[in-house]
Amino acid sequence: MLKSFVSWLDSYTSQRGAPGVIGDLVGVLSFAGLLGTLFGSQLVRAGAFLAAALLVIVGILFVLAGNRRLRRDYAVYRELLAQYCDFIIDHRPEPLVLVNDWDQTVFVQRNGDVRERLIIRAVALREEVHFIRFYAGSGWDQPEKYRDKVAINARSLKVNGKPGPHWNVTKSWLTSRQMAMIVHLHEPIRQGEEIRLDIERFWPKKCKPIMCDGQAEDFYFHSGKVLQIDKVTHRVVFPDEFTVSYDAIGFRDDPATGTFITSDTDADGRTVVTLHIDHVPVDAKYGLKLDLG
Repeated sequence: MLKSFVSWLDSYTSQRGAPGVIGDLVGVLSFAGLLGTLFGSQLVRAGAFLAAALLVIVGILFVLAGNRRLRRDYAVYRELLAQYCDFIIDHRPEPLVLVNDWDQTVFVQRNGDVRERLIIRAVALREEVHFIRFYAGSGWDQPEKYRDKVAINARSLKVNGKPGPHWNVTKSWLTSRQMAMIVHLHEPIRQGEEIRLDIERFWPKKCKPIMCDGQAEDFYFHSGKVLQIDKVTHRVVFPDEFTVSYDAIGFRDDPATGTFITSDTDADGRTVVTLHIDHVPVDAKYGLKLDLG
């Protein structure tokens, strides 16, 4: 009998969902109070409320257990999807896309939180491209509570700059520092066709080392065999009243070569350090080392 009851309760909570279950339990609790009022007995009222409270506790426990199960299942499906996409991407000799223009702005908050916006213009190099994979990393081993809160929105940009519909994004963690995100296109782009992407990302405590721990932090790019990157403009915007020092990673800072670093102050008094790259060689790592003070 208990097994049948548990099976029924699991089916019921799945169909009703958490809001529906909580609403039904509140109704049971109200009915218990009504019974106590009608019979006018403190003992009846107390017994009814106790029974209703036990039902509420049991219901909440089942709802929480169901939510945990759904989260586990979602994590498994997400990892499997990422593996299948990786297999399709990596088991072909030719590159996936060429990024002709990578324009990224990183807004660093005082507590280390980061909001980023990427405007990317890319050309398909394979016969058909159904999704594009990007990598992003943090300078420290982030706990799961921060990794789970990384939020990504990706959409297309029309030639006139107007935004298009949002794409689905699958994110997975290779390590506690590195994340892979796969942008699933609504329609595949064919070889030679151009696509424009607008990606917004919120990453809690990504820049905790430089903002909270007094450590220098690296911001860099890697042009790989699958995703090739040509021209890059990468800005890092700090809160006002912060002095920032910088150094180059992997290249000589020289405007004459087309690859250099600039530092300015915007209209809001914030320091903006910008990395300009005319061409990122394949398998090279170009970037910035930033420090406060």
